[in-house]
Amino acid sequence: MGTVMSLWPVLPFHPEETLLSYSDRLAMLHTGRGMDRLLRDIGINTEHFTSGREAAVARFAEAVGLPLEALQQASIRVSQRVASFRGEDISKSFLSPRAARYCPACLEEEGHRTDRRFRLIWGFRHVARCERHSLWLVNSPCANETNLRLALGTSPLGAALSVSSETPDYLKWLRTRLHFGPRLGASWMDDQTTEQVLAASEMLGGILQHGHKVALRKLTPGETEEATDIGFSIYCEGPAAIEEALDTIRRNSSATAVQAGPLAYYGKLFEWLDRRSNALDPGPIRDILRNHIVKHSAIEPGTKVLGVEIAERRYHTLHSLSATVGVERPRLSRLLKKLGEIPEEATELESGNMLFEAARTVPLIEAFSTAIPLQDVPLYLGATRRQVDILYRVGIVKPLIPRTGRGSVRHIVFARSQLDVLLDRIAELPKLDDIDEAKFLPISFACQRGAGRFEDLFCKIIDLQIPGFRRSGKVGIGAIYVDVETQTLKKKSI
Repeated sequence: MGTVMSLWPVLPFHPEETLLSYSDRLAMLHTGRGMDRLLRDIGINTEHFTSGREAAVARFAEAVGLPLEALQQASIRVSQRVASFRGEDISKSFLSPRAARYCPACLEEEGHRTDRRFRLIWGFRHVARCERHSLWLVNSPCANETNLRLALGTSPLGAALSVSSETPDYLKWLRTRLHFGPRLGASWMDDQTTEQVLAASEMLGGILQHGHKVALRKLTPGETEEATDIGFSIYCEGPAAIEEALDTIRRNSSATAVQAGPLAYYGKLFEWLDRRSNALDPGPIRDILRNHIVKHSAIEPGTKVLGVEIAERRYHTLHSLSATVGVERPRLSRLLKKLGEIPEEATELESGNMLFEAARTVPLIEAFSTAIPLQDVPLYLGATRRQVDILYRVGIVKPLIPRTGRGSVRHIVFARSQLDVLLDRIAELPKLDDIDEAKFLPISFACQRGAGRFEDLFCKIIDLQIPGFRRSGKVGIGAIYVDVETQTLKKKSI
């Protein structure tokens, strides 16, 4: 058909109504025989129109003289694998054009069955009630029909069952988004699709409410609403609140072995994001869960987690830590107990199930394996035993095992890297070639001549607050010389 016919009169179009519902009501007005007959008269392929093809919707808009954009907002595009709604890709089960459920009170108010409108919001799987009348939606006798008149047939309207609970916040959010209502400030959900928000909310709430093995599709409409509402109250708060929920989900898992995988710890949430959301982007929930897994699990480098290869290890098990540092597991376990990383009373099984932060634990063990005992520190620093005792007492040199830690008295050892830092700073002092015995003295003699306490003078020299020099042929603290006669030193020493 080259020319599109124009219809008159045209029924008012309600933004809350689906396009298929409107077209059937309009068809009954003009033909008395339903949507198919009207579409044929206009020259529109019925299958193309019911599946929401843009060309078919545009031809209909021209024929009825309504804005194309308004009709597209009420149309659901259904293809073989997925669907789309208002430019958002969605799963076919998330929002259906079928008139499968309705509110009996709404239809009762509209009167004759040819005047009844199917609301767009009733097609969402997560909508189980009519907010206006606080009634549960009723299943249509013929749920596969795409318009309400045929879905109801000649059957009487279903019984109205009241809902006692308040309207969930997610339904208010959905209605506002559907009808472009005012938003109360910016939200991190603004850039997400409707399905990304509600699907993630339902999954979080479902696991928190019904456990790791929850079968969401087997929940009753009321249970689905409750789970989605619980999850939405968390999800709308943003990533930090979601991470707290993931902490709870992980704690509630029955998994006890450190080798247990993410499926054991996160249940259906992980399964959904790992296996069942490949066709559609699930949104930021996938990245949040992946980060949570990496943060709390000993993931081997090169392992793919939710589609992304993990390049760096965050945590070690006792087994992987043993292989990394080259220390046999029994000896490593004893060492970690000395370092306070494993409780003294922990069993072998408990130790094996513990996780150790790689960035902190590996350097700690490596430092301990090359550590210097207290009795060897004077020789290493080129200092007297008394000088080392002073530096240890005032905390300038700190033991690997804190003084308050278990075994701190029996295992006083110092990281070689810490002592090397002091030696490097001494080596950076200006070299003193010709010594004036009357003017320059070793730091120990200067302290005896009234230059101040050793620890104070040593820190000031190392921090370059007063001039210090390094004598050739000596190393470490014994190589430090100072000028006890300078006014600067006298003023600093008072």
